Amino acid sequence: MTSTGFFPIQQQNTYVYHQACSNKTNTTLSSRRMLRDMIEEHHATFVMEHRDRPNVLIRVLVALHELGATDEQLARVYNELYLDLTPLRKTHVSIDRDTWQEYLGNPGHYGDYLAFFDRQLEQLGMDSLLEHYFYSSPLQHSLGSQLQPLVYLAFGIEQNLPPIVTQALAYLASTYLDSSELTLLPTSQEHEVTTNEDELLFDLVGADQRFDGKIDGSNNFHASVKVLLKSKFDLLKTYMNLWNTTTAQSLEQLTVMATRLITYSNHINQGQIELDWFLGGGQLLASALAIQTLIDHCPPTLSVDSLVNLQFLATLCTYIVQGRPPRVHYAPYPSSSPLPPPRLDWPDCISAVVESGDPKAILTMQSLKRAVARGGDDLYLNTANFLVRFVQDGIWIKGGIGW
Repeated sequence: MTSTGFFPIQQQNTYVYHQACSNKTNTTLSSRRMLRDMIEEHHATFVMEHRDRPNVLIRVLVALHELGATDEQLARVYNELYLDLTPLRKTHVSIDRDTWQEYLGNPGHYGDYLAFFDRQLEQLGMDSLLEHYFYSSPLQHSLGSQLQPLVYLAFGIEQNLPPIVTQALAYLASTYLDSSELTLLPTSQEHEVTTNEDELLFDLVGADQRFDGKIDGSNNFHASVKVLLKSKFDLLKTYMNLWNTTTAQSLEQLTVMATRLITYSNHINQGQIELDWFLGGGQLLASALAIQTLIDHCPPTLSVDSLVNLQFLATLCTYIVQGRPPRVHYAPYPSSSPLPPPRLDWPDCISAVVESGDPKAILTMQSLKRAVARGGDDLYLNTANFLVRFVQDGIWIKGGIGW
């Protein structure tokens, strides 16, 4: 990464950004070193998620670097995100190699899992840690927190940051939601998909009245998915059998679907875009890209093909919990209005989203730039233009755009 001259330093228990122009001796370290220092300082201080809001501070700062943010933009976003972090409260349960699976799915044990995985990292090293506790463990089948723990895990692997990897594993363990019965279907049930993802999701699931009725999960997305898995297991299994495939082409199709959902899941209310927090917030696009990273780094003797099914299941559950909104296309201008301005190019889109300071939009823009490298520039650039219009005066809707 290229240093911009800004990174946070602690000063009298508050976090501020220090300008290189005012004291150059404090900015001689590389941005990589400063990033590591920040990760170390935050490592056991904050939880990874609170009330559907993941701790994305480090990811957003890295994304801003990649997208060419200025010093002032980095400072503003850092200070805003830091205020939203939730302090970590340890329960001091002793977790070891024999008992580590006994506390899966308990968010209150995040700190205990973090201490455990930190110890295991020292003993095993990062590669063996991942092989033993992810690639060969139940954690690879977790549907918890809309797969955002997998996104954080892939981020740690890509950036070669072992402390991020242990945080991600603790995040996975403490939000664990077993989906193995839906993602590890017997070989005899596997078959070639005869319908595309859009038809399966919008035409079949969207019209299936057996999914009618809002899923009540105590005003929490993770809990709502848990209720859905329990109450509609057989019905979900029917659709997973229709989908069941693990090819690389299928993951690419899911990446395209996740991108389309960003624009599909919006309403226009008096000229203002209302965008679904979970369907349109870029989480599913980020998880599709993360799963490709996790597959690429899988030890050759192991297999994680079921991760492709996991991505489809996450898409399916998100669509249902958020009310199964119909396909819509972005058309914010009524027919009587003048034509919209010409489509922006990538630099202009990136500049506008970075300037907005919206963390979800920033991470989504980073994902779009990564996805476009695989082809399909029109889809991703059109979505980037949609994001620009959204950050101008749009609002996020958490309760489900389809209800």
